[in-house]
Amino acid sequence: MPWDEVIGELESKLVGTLKGTFTPMDGVPFFRVMYPPREEREALRQFRLLSERLKQQGWQADCISLTHVLQEALASLFGCDVKELSERLKKEERIRDRNELKSNLAEYLPPEMAKVITEHIESQGLSRKGVVFLVRTGAIYPFMRPSHLLKHLEGKVKCAVVIAYPGTSVGAFLDSEPADLYGGYYRGEIIQWR
Repeated sequence: MPWDEVIGELESKLVGTLKGTFTPMDGVPFFRVMYPPREEREALRQFRLLSERLKQQGWQADCISLTHVLQEALASLFGCDVKELSERLKKEERIRDRNELKSNLAEYLPPEMAKVITEHIESQGLSRKGVVFLVRTGAIYPFMRPSHLLKHLEGKVKCAVVIAYPGTSVGAFLDSEPADLYGGYYRGEIIQWR
């Protein structure tokens, strides 16, 4: 079973990182777990199960939906409540050109989402002995790629970060073509789908 191998490798590296017996590539405790987009539901289940196993072993762990993070970040950027977000986005789309809106969001959204995630991690008390799983990564596409979000998280979070990556090759998020072969942020460990 591919998930058994992928999650087994991830769990081994995470526990080793938390114990201090494994140093992730570049010394950055980020783990990108790649899988075919059609496996999204199973990925959510596997990450939640792993989170629970880590908690049972005495580690801190939490799953964060990037769908919710995106909503909170957009509400913050537009100065509205999450409940008002849909109407506010429709209004912005009528006022601005769609490409301008997309461009502005691509610029301002990654640091705002990193801020929301950092605040959540701090509120949960996750420390160097903790792991946060960022799931529902497809919600951020096409505004940004996971590499942009990780770039804004490095140095701001103390816990290990696992990001779900619905794609089967580095840079090919959601099986799209790689956005930028030279400008992507690929520090940390990459757990390949088998």
